[in-house]
Amino acid sequence: MEWNPETLQFLSQCFLHTLSPEPEPRRAAERSLLEAADLPNYGLAVLRLVAEPSVDELSRHAAAVNFKNHLRSRWLPSGDSGVSPIIDSEKEQIKTLIVSLMLSSSPRIQSQLSEALAVIGKHDFPKSWPALLPELISSLQKAAMAGDYVSVNGILGTANSIFKKFRYQYRTNDLFTDLKYCLESFALPLQEIFQKTASLIDSAASSGGSAAILKPLFESQKLCCRIFYSLNCQDLPEFFEDNMNVWMGEFKKCLTSNYPALESTADGLTLVDDLRAAVCENINLYMEKYEDEFKGFLNEFASVVWTLLRDVSKSPSRDQLATTAIKFLTTVSTSAHHALFAGDNVIKEICQSIVIPNVSLRDEDEELFDINYIEFIRRDMEGSDVDTRRRIACELLKGLATNYKRQVTEAVSLEIQKLLSSFSTNPAAQWKDKDCAIYLVVSLATKKAGGASVSTDLIDVQSFFANIILPELQSHDVNSFPMLKAGSLKFLTMFRSHIPKPFAIQLFPLLVRFLQAKSPVVHSYAAICIEKLLLVKDEGGKSRYVAGDLSPFLMQLMTNLFVALKFEDSEENQYLMKCVMRVLGVAEISGEVAGHCIDKLKDVLSKVCENPKNPIFNHYIFESVAVLVRRGCERDISHISAFEASLFPSLQDILVKDITEFLPYALQLLAQLVELNRPPLSPNYMQIFLLLLSPEAWKRSGNVPALVRLLQAFLQKAPHEVAQENRLTQVLGIFEKLVSSPSTDEQGFYVLNTVIEYLDYSAIAPYMNGIWSALFTRLQNKKTVKFQKSLVVFMSLFLVKHGPAFLVETMNTVQPNVFTAILEHFWIPNLKLIMGAIEVKLTVVAATRLICESPALLDPSAAKLWGKMVDSLVTLVSRPEQERVVDEPEMPEISENVGYTAAFVSLYNAGKKEVDPLVDIRDPKQFLVASLARLSSTSPGRYTQIIGENLDAANQAALLQLCNAYNCRIV
Repeated sequence: MEWNPETLQFLSQCFLHTLSPEPEPRRAAERSLLEAADLPNYGLAVLRLVAEPSVDELSRHAAAVNFKNHLRSRWLPSGDSGVSPIIDSEKEQIKTLIVSLMLSSSPRIQSQLSEALAVIGKHDFPKSWPALLPELISSLQKAAMAGDYVSVNGILGTANSIFKKFRYQYRTNDLFTDLKYCLESFALPLQEIFQKTASLIDSAASSGGSAAILKPLFESQKLCCRIFYSLNCQDLPEFFEDNMNVWMGEFKKCLTSNYPALESTADGLTLVDDLRAAVCENINLYMEKYEDEFKGFLNEFASVVWTLLRDVSKSPSRDQLATTAIKFLTTVSTSAHHALFAGDNVIKEICQSIVIPNVSLRDEDEELFDINYIEFIRRDMEGSDVDTRRRIACELLKGLATNYKRQVTEAVSLEIQKLLSSFSTNPAAQWKDKDCAIYLVVSLATKKAGGASVSTDLIDVQSFFANIILPELQSHDVNSFPMLKAGSLKFLTMFRSHIPKPFAIQLFPLLVRFLQAKSPVVHSYAAICIEKLLLVKDEGGKSRYVAGDLSPFLMQLMTNLFVALKFEDSEENQYLMKCVMRVLGVAEISGEVAGHCIDKLKDVLSKVCENPKNPIFNHYIFESVAVLVRRGCERDISHISAFEASLFPSLQDILVKDITEFLPYALQLLAQLVELNRPPLSPNYMQIFLLLLSPEAWKRSGNVPALVRLLQAFLQKAPHEVAQENRLTQVLGIFEKLVSSPSTDEQGFYVLNTVIEYLDYSAIAPYMNGIWSALFTRLQNKKTVKFQKSLVVFMSLFLVKHGPAFLVETMNTVQPNVFTAILEHFWIPNLKLIMGAIEVKLTVVAATRLICESPALLDPSAAKLWGKMVDSLVTLVSRPEQERVVDEPEMPEISENVGYTAAFVSLYNAGKKEVDPLVDIRDPKQFLVASLARLSSTSPGRYTQIIGENLDAANQAALLQLCNAYNCRIV
């Protein structure tokens, strides 16, 4: 694309139209730009348009956004993305122009170009763009000299973006080479601008400078602090260690000084707090990583931060400062310098002045509770509140308890008593105090290693539950004081294993009642509590609550759950649906329950099919259906016709309308239904089978595992129908396509193994040549460890189903003596890598039969191969998995479908049961040594010699041990 007046006119018109409220011109412009993006120098032309003063600001801003996104997708596109990369000559011109254009642009456009520059920097800086840093430094110094803080902040913002990689990338030699280069070039200019700006702030503050003067200066200092953090993240650089006094002095000033001109407005206060928060992050970094070097400054900063926290109001705008400051004190509390907190009443003072004010409910918490229940639950119940004041304040207490457990327990227990006492004087007015007390108990409970059980030293759980929690749960009005109700339900959920079973069973009806509460948080917490109670295990791993415990109120429980799913805001409530799934997994599924639940689930499914929105909710719908079908049919197989009648319309709807998100689920449910049927299958199912054979069905990678699962079900239940009308040819065509790619070869083997297992040999025989050819071609082209193990399993299955003679004969028809080559180079070396009880048994039995029955291996000329196979067999049966298995060395192949594809999610409750093809053989080790003993008795002395020559000493000893264990002798 050449830069000329026509190009300028074309692009400016396009970008203008992309801002149109009318859909037609907007879409036409977007299409034109998409087509133009493939032309060489398109990015360069857009960048020039951004710099063109004759074009209006809005169009230039739209062009800047387009330019940034163009670089993101085309600067270094992945090989299989299908987009053409920007040519090298264009890249060089863009790199030459972008810094100067960014600095001369308006702030809105400057921020977009700064992001675009960061995109280039991510790939090219510093090795392929050595000119960038010198240009940034030169521009920074010129802008600083001129007092142009718009440009200063643009440059610092860009530097901040390109240095961020030092925060999160792994320590490598290349990373440290880049970091050393950046430090040598940028550390001193950074310090100079930091000190200059600090001086300007002091001067402006002392002379009553306006907010307009101070704002860009504070923005600059904040960016300097973020860059400081990036450059210090990996290791303590010598420059910053030598100049620690300079930086720490300014950091302290930031935390202790007041700036009335800024702090008198909300925006200004946020800017000051952002700088202070960045300072707190920096001193926290030094406290965590460079404690020895920082210890000289520690006492001062601990005192300063504590004082700062006392003055920080409860306003949400000050949350970031509060949380970063508390984090710093938490880090100090767990460090070698924790003695700072050892003084009399220090921990008591922290509880009163820092913890309780930050744990107490605020208006904002109540608002979130009322208007965004999902976010409230994520923060409160699921722990995504890592950076909220409530959670951080409790983390400070946990940190202090590391070294001062008794003092923390005493101080917090005292505060809890005060809060509960305050509540009891006026429950209606002081309910927030009770909420705060419950929150402290729950948040400070410690989880026991390796389980869901929790403990606390703050209270006696059963006494606290009876006196404080139970009255809330027994309240007649489920809608009064909803936050207290939610806190009480959360307490019961957290301490569920502490509540004795007889008492807990009496609580279930109360929990069922709370499912009717209007508050989405309350009925969600009731569902979560029921779901978690049903997971409680007693010693020995036995479930505490069983079907009989639920029976008295099961129908009411299911009714309330499905009614709650009709409440406004809870129509796609994942917590309710997960509870439905869990209850159906435990309860006794009578005909009444099955009929009621399948009708309700069908209605929910029909509704979400119209517009799938919440993937977690959707997953639990399908899991609920799957568990209902599984457990209902386990109890009474005649239920299946009712399930089919209810589910088929929705499942067919998903297939016909191609509802992408639901296809894998629908296919798994169909597989489950097919497996539960008795042959012959109905015409409805056989129609679906024919759809399954069309190549079109297999184009989406996300559907492949579910399609394979359904195909396996048909092969198992309708083998005769599969063998008719050329259908087996189509099935094996699917196998060939799948096995040819490393990303789907495992699925291909699932199809092939099921064919071998369920179809008669007479049906398979004509195809064996093609099957072996496909497998050998793939082995030749890309022999991954995973593929070779799958091949060993397949050959083993074929052998145990049809005998060694057919195996050797069919392989050798592809190429003379190929069986021996495969045996030597692939079967023997990979046998010891097999994992899984059924697979190990299958491969041991197959290999044993091969060495004991196959003339190809019993021939004296094959003695060495025979010995090596025994060696591999003994390794497989005698050594633990971790000793004999190697990791896959190959990189996994990235899916060819880039962009949105529905990922396959397996349904646990519709899972395929593993079938053991050798149920008659219980112990593969015994089978091996008994077979070897029988074989050796036909030629005494022959096989002991081969074993002595080919097995290593450890395996010879292991084989002898096995023989002794099973009272067998190899003679």
